Amino acid sequence: MRDRSPRRRSRSGRGVARTRWSAVSLLTVALVLTGCSKDPAATTAATAAASSTGATPATPATSPTGATTTESTQSDVVRARSGDFGVVPPEAWAEATDRAGDIAGLDLVLLSSRKVAGFGTNLVVLTSAGDDASAEAEIAKGREQMGAAGRTVSETPDKQVAGATARGFQTAFEQNGVKVVARSYGLARGGKVYLLTLSSAEQEADHAMTELDEILASWTWS
Repeated sequence: MRDRSPRRRSRSGRGVARTRWSAVSLLTVALVLTGCSKDPAATTAATAAASSTGATPATPATSPTGATTTESTQSDVVRARSGDFGVVPPEAWAEATDRAGDIAGLDLVLLSSRKVAGFGTNLVVLTSAGDDASAEAEIAKGREQMGAAGRTVSETPDKQVAGATARGFQTAFEQNGVKVVARSYGLARGGKVYLLTLSSAEQEADHAMTELDEILASWTWS
């Protein structure tokens, strides 16, 4: 019995990892479907999400010299469900966490109202208990699972998230006729693992990365 127990725990851990990556994948597909919808209610969903949550992007302000600048205030900050961190969405982005349904560990969803190839760039953050080893295992499992699903998996540079290093990978796939690029990262802090996945249309990939950098530059831990 002692020999079997570790293996059972290992299988369970693999199953949980599969569930988390499957959840992100399904959520990305749902956002693709929303973006491609002809329904006016769907194409304006990001605006509706902003209104319902009270989240607003940074807005131009006039300095004493008359110059126009962009200021981030506390009212611009969107907090994760866990309360562990907050970010300032780029212009035309809004929080869409409540639209994502009941997904275990879902901490934050940000969605751009700007559509490219009918798809709105989005960032999904999942949170779970774990350490550095757990984060590395999650990323390894994500690579394996996405590759097994037929997606093209490649490297992506590390990212700095408020003093923590996030490592990950990139996947490319086609969904509903839309070519999608997703970058996934994992990091550990304070006994928790944070999985971040940025998804965009292929032709929007470079701009999406610029917007991710903007989000990460605004990231603050609570």
